[in-house]
Amino acid sequence: MVCCRQARREEYEEIIDFINYVFSQNEAPHDFKKLLPKLYRDGNNYAEYHYLITEEEKIKALVCAMPISYRIGERELKACCIGMVSVHPYARSKGYMKQLLSFVTEELKTQGYQYIFLGGQRQRYEYFGFEPSGVQVRFTVTETNVRHCLKEVDASTVELVPLKEKELISQAYALYNKQPVKAIRKEDEFFDILCSWQCKPYGIQINSEFAGYLCLSQDGGVNEIVLKNTEDYPYALKALAGFKGNERNTFVASPLEADKINFLMKLAESYEIGTCENYLILDWKEVIETLLAAKAGVEFLEEGSLIIKIGKNNFEIKLKDNVPSVGKVELAADITLSELEAAALLFSYAGDFKLPLYGKNLDVSKGNCIKSWFPLPLNVQPIDCC
Repeated sequence: MVCCRQARREEYEEIIDFINYVFSQNEAPHDFKKLLPKLYRDGNNYAEYHYLITEEEKIKALVCAMPISYRIGERELKACCIGMVSVHPYARSKGYMKQLLSFVTEELKTQGYQYIFLGGQRQRYEYFGFEPSGVQVRFTVTETNVRHCLKEVDASTVELVPLKEKELISQAYALYNKQPVKAIRKEDEFFDILCSWQCKPYGIQINSEFAGYLCLSQDGGVNEIVLKNTEDYPYALKALAGFKGNERNTFVASPLEADKINFLMKLAESYEIGTCENYLILDWKEVIETLLAAKAGVEFLEEGSLIIKIGKNNFEIKLKDNVPSVGKVELAADITLSELEAAALLFSYAGDFKLPLYGKNLDVSKGNCIKSWFPLPLNVQPIDCC
């Protein structure tokens, strides 16, 4: 008998064995207890995050739907990351993943999630309503960049120390929580999250005092760096140059991390602005309003109003005194978008090129609103994904 359902607690070890087997068959050997300790280390049991298709009670297909909420200023957004998309090699071509993803997305809608995201091939997930979106700035910094640009910086008092001691982890967690925009992380899960995808977390000490922390991947990617003082970026990066034998480091930044972006723009060999993941927006009103408020918190935006039809619904977006509001209306739309188009154009830099074409017959004030408001700063840090 074939069954599509949520996993049970007693199936947790079987779940881990299944994903280790499937991903090891497809790629290099995988050990998810080491790769994603936030989900799979000994002592955890997050079976309820997993959805299965079974044949005679044996797992044949699986996805993980990991809750992740965001604190954005005074607001929160309830999101979910989908990962571990896997089908047993002998159960492929049966339509199991199509059935399972459809089941999971409907379940998540009923649970009040406001958006869902996942990684993977674009067209594969477009069938389920997902579209590449979000804004992420990626920088590459080489030893040569550091040698030329930071030659006057004395980093002899800077140390990168493994983030292992309880006091150091507590200091890092407290610093993380001071950020105005962040994924909500529980303190007892914080260290495991920093270790996602075999990242190594390090405390940054200057003159033997805690100054921040960073997460370093095996290939030199700095998947997260948080400093107490932005003036310490030159010292931290000079200490990082050549650390662990890496000739170059890559950095990622959300569009709201202005200090990080401004510093790296002056230093980096290259940078690119791209999307983050594939997104399915479920609650357009709250997502647009929350992210527009976040953007208004760091820059002054054009005042005005705009009605956008997204799918079957018309949303009026207003901004006055730099405070946004969004609501459903029955009025005629200024711009009409499908849900896939809206996900791409409202939350990524694709909108810079294409949104003006949709609104080319609008008056100047509405055109200025489009240019000022979009793209909205939808983003996810790599270590928060599954």
